[in-house]
Amino acid sequence: MYKCSLSTLTKTVLIGLSINFAATISLVLPSPNFAQTNLNLEQEKPSQRQIAVRVPAGTKLSVNYNGPKKILVSPNEPAPIPLKLELVKTISDFNAYYLIPAGSQIIGELVTMQDQKTAQFVAKELVLSNGRRIEISATSRIIQRTSEISKNQKVERIIKNSALGTAAAAAFAAMSGNPLIASQEVLLNSGFGSSPELIGTFRNQEKATIITIFPNNDFTLTLNSDLVLR
Repeated sequence: MYKCSLSTLTKTVLIGLSINFAATISLVLPSPNFAQTNLNLEQEKPSQRQIAVRVPAGTKLSVNYNGPKKILVSPNEPAPIPLKLELVKTISDFNAYYLIPAGSQIIGELVTMQDQKTAQFVAKELVLSNGRRIEISATSRIIQRTSEISKNQKVERIIKNSALGTAAAAAFAAMSGNPLIASQEVLLNSGFGSSPELIGTFRNQEKATIITIFPNNDFTLTLNSDLVLR
């Protein structure tokens, strides 16, 4: 009687331990579906990572202006003059991977400083060949090439094959005495005022200062900060 009860009790305990151990294993080990799901997540992570590609500050951008070879502006242009340039040379990384293709457009403004009698191109936006637009901070060197025109001077030769800022056109018209003198040239209008409205500001002056710009030489740009492409 005693032996039988002990044997029965032992079997009962062993069976109970087996059941509990199996249940514990089933809770600890992940199911095949769970493991496959996690494997898929691990495989997706690399493809979802986006590595930022940067063109470092200080990089030079060679550009071209698709207009007259000379731009004439007055130091007191009424507002910055919108201009569009084109990248001449492709920007590549050390692995020769194209970062910015040649032909990309750089949109910005030609800014004049009246007190210093200087001008500078300031880039605002880069437009890639696929139409993507990226904010950019880049500038040309400060252009200090100036000359003076005087009252009753013949200016036809000076302005020939040039693009004129609004105030520059007014200055040439006032100095020459011919309000139509600049009508045959490309007028770079800032959208603030017009040449006829500005002529009066130069009419009583004996001389006027003009800044001469050769865009394909003067507008080599330097990145002021890193350009993040993606």
